[in-house]
Amino acid sequence: MRGWIVCMVLAACIMLGGPAMARQPEGFAGTAFGTPLAALPSFMTIKKDGDVTYAVNLNERYRLNGRAPVVVYAFATGKFFAAYVRLDGLIGRDAMVKRLVAEFGKPSIAMDNGVAVARWRKGKMKVKLKANAATGSLKLGYYSAANIGQAAEKLDLNDVDIDALTKLYEKEKVAKDLTLPPPPATKGYSPNDDSIAKSIRRVQ
Repeated sequence: MRGWIVCMVLAACIMLGGPAMARQPEGFAGTAFGTPLAALPSFMTIKKDGDVTYAVNLNERYRLNGRAPVVVYAFATGKFFAAYVRLDGLIGRDAMVKRLVAEFGKPSIAMDNGVAVARWRKGKMKVKLKANAATGSLKLGYYSAANIGQAAEKLDLNDVDIDALTKLYEKEKVAKDLTLPPPPATKGYSPNDDSIAKSIRRVQ
């Protein structure tokens, strides 16, 4: 009897938890697309360009194989619209594609001026991975699929200089003597990992 009751309780938890998981907001590393920058106190602005603002999360918990890539968040008209991850030297293109395929399915792949570009679409989120074999550059972008005007049109990986933004961040970090949190246990995290999202919410 006790075993039957336990099974029923577990089944109920799964049924109740399923919709909650399905309603998890789309975004990156626990920050939902559309969140106002003003509502994110741990984010530091590194550049403004008209209606576009670029920022980093000083409580960033995203890790790849236990290492910390630079993540730049872009806000169009004050709302979170895209996230860019600089992966140079942290993981190979094929290994990253394999991870993304496991999460988003088969991508569409095309060549853009000699650069391999893989694209995924899931719900209202777009994902793009650009690999330049000549330079060893590997960049990842997560985007909201919402149409919020001309500001958002500036935020494609083709139009954003992640290297320059990274240098601005490093300069600000040194100038302000900023210290990032220690890395979590070695693990290849997904940007939508629930444990990351909970950790960020606790810090904020």
